[in-house]
Amino acid sequence: MKNDCLNVCKGIAAFAVVFIHCNFPSPVGGMMNGLARFGVPLFFMVSGYFSYGKGTDTVKRRIWKVFGLFLGANGIYFVWRLLALWGQGSLNMKAAAGFFAPKSLLHWGLWNESPFMGHLWFLGALLYCYCLYGFFVKRGIEERVYVLIPLCLGANLLLGEMLSILGKGISFLYVRNFWLTGLPFFIWGHWMHREEQRGRLRLRPGVCLGGILFGACLSMGEMLLSGGADLYLGSVLMAGGMFLLALGRPEFGKGSLLAHVGEKAALHIYLWQMMVFDVVEKLAYIRGIHEHMVYQWVMPLAVGMISWILAEALVLGNTVCSTGIERRRGQ
Repeated sequence: MKNDCLNVCKGIAAFAVVFIHCNFPSPVGGMMNGLARFGVPLFFMVSGYFSYGKGTDTVKRRIWKVFGLFLGANGIYFVWRLLALWGQGSLNMKAAAGFFAPKSLLHWGLWNESPFMGHLWFLGALLYCYCLYGFFVKRGIEERVYVLIPLCLGANLLLGEMLSILGKGISFLYVRNFWLTGLPFFIWGHWMHREEQRGRLRLRPGVCLGGILFGACLSMGEMLLSGGADLYLGSVLMAGGMFLLALGRPEFGKGSLLAHVGEKAALHIYLWQMMVFDVVEKLAYIRGIHEHMVYQWVMPLAVGMISWILAEALVLGNTVCSTGIERRRGQ
């Protein structure tokens, strides 16, 4: 059953991630960066939620679908990076081979850090989530691993945010990955579905909204205290509050633009935003407006808008192609 409110949350999360990578001028940019950190966790939760009760055949189909996206997106960004090197006049075999250096491949395999564009870690982490979840399903232990939710999230916050507060921060690679971000939020979404099925999630919308607001304020405070982290306790509260609100009011936002964006365009916005950002930034340098305050305020909004338009075009193209294939099969 379609959850319109959850699609609204996905739409908001997609634009939130854009604002992580395309910052507004400080201090607004810093506050927005802190607020937006709920976005990727929410996507993992959605994937886990809709995996509840699914058999191995469904999980396998999802693994192959994500694997196809993983290969396609990384391949496209590899070509994109080569084109950037060519534009700079520094494209050669050594530069191209540098993307596949042993250290880069090790980080890719262990921590999901794509050597072509950093935000693609999400696809690698999601692929690992589905693979491990398939392992759990085969052994019938998918509900026994809920203990990993507090353990992994606790380790994430301690190694990421807390060490930053103490001035002993470590590389974001060790926390922004499948192990400490993707897996716990994926399992949390799965747990949410189980509890919903058993009628145990009956929080009032006002309580959920209060949790979201408190999480937002806490995130901004944590951002100022830590100087910047990949995940905050406030982010966890925001993601959880939004998810609970969506489960309690599934028809909220039905027919809205954000619901449409969340359902159809959110993934494309996430995947191709960095290409849009590169183009917008390059044009700004060419025109000599990169340092202008107006540009710095408009740029994140422009990247979000263009990414959305591109996403809608891709969705329309996929629909047309699918329709054409179905018609040929019918003939």
